[in-house]
Amino acid sequence: MPEQVPAACPLCQRPNFHPSDHHFVPKSRGGKETTTICRDCHSAVHAVFSNKELATTYNTPEALLGHEAFATMVAFIAKQDPGGRVRIRPPGGQKRRRP
Repeated sequence: MPEQVPAACPLCQRPNFHPSDHHFVPKSRGGKETTTICRDCHSAVHAVFSNKELATTYNTPEALLGHEAFATMVAFIAKQDPGGRVRIRPPGGQKRRRP
């Protein structure tokens, strides 16, 4: 029986071998709905955006990909092995921002 390929991550379009549920509006800001994205994209989202930014501005896949630094990270992730793990750092050497 052939191995089934998992659904693609809606952000990087790679097969989603390491699924992670992401609240586009963070739970701490009242979000209830989740979308399954890959672990690497999930790490990138939280490396770039604060919970406040996610709740107010970047609460859709289209809005996330409209952010230049995040779109660059996703383009890099998309080229990597979907079965591996990508090391994510905040863009520009920034420290991770807290909400």
